[in-house]
Amino acid sequence: MALCELFELDDLELIEGTFEELSNERFLAHMLRGSREVRLLVSHDERPLAMAREDNGWKAVSFLWKEPSDELIEALPELDLKVYTCDTRTYREAVCDHFSRRLLDEVEPAMEDVPEDRAKKVSDLIWKEWDFRPGELCYDCCCGSGVGSLALSKVGLQSFAFDVDQALLSSGLRKGRLKTWSTVQLDAMKASQYLERASYAILLMAGNIGPGNAWMWERIFDQVLRIADHVLATVGTQEEAEQLRAWAEARGRRPRVFENERDLFYDRWACSID
Repeated sequence: MALCELFELDDLELIEGTFEELSNERFLAHMLRGSREVRLLVSHDERPLAMAREDNGWKAVSFLWKEPSDELIEALPELDLKVYTCDTRTYREAVCDHFSRRLLDEVEPAMEDVPEDRAKKVSDLIWKEWDFRPGELCYDCCCGSGVGSLALSKVGLQSFAFDVDQALLSSGLRKGRLKTWSTVQLDAMKASQYLERASYAILLMAGNIGPGNAWMWERIFDQVLRIADHVLATVGTQEEAEQLRAWAEARGRRPRVFENERDLFYDRWACSID
């Protein structure tokens, strides 16, 4: 569902410009100006989700990762307020869809370089490693153009994908491997600030991990471990896989390293962590 439809509007601009800005409280001040027409979206348990105000067009601010300010709450009795209700999941999906469609409109896609059989190889690997129920959530971390998400859909897992690269996300969305309502542009080093813990997460083709960037990959890997009970990461070399094992063990997790003979290039070595 489009974000504007939740407010029964034809058009709506979200003041926050990116997914990561949804936690920034400075955008709340924008709701202190405009006309007296205000629409408030709340969850079924009456938690505020977002607020829209007419100001040369309808503009909204999100309350997903921030609370309404005292100034905003005090101003509400003086405004012409209409309240709308939806469940939190529907609203979150509408926000993701909003940003994804903006990205599709504004960002040229990266060139396609994914072998046609890679998604099947990844889905076979997932089938072997995990005992899951259909429909369970799995994060596709550093998803690129969405091969992992396509593999997850093939085995019946519900994917939520994120990456920092706009061009790759644009490519995956255009190809249909990524879905607008379950894809966001998000720096993986901040993942646990925005994502609740899930049962599963994949991190495909991490690396190359070397002396110059190991600090970055350790921070990314740490975040992935924070958001999932079971993690499946793939890399190109055994040395990289052993590095993942060491990082997982240092955080009290139980890793297992093995060679993945399904794909001798992209996902040759795997580290499965419980």
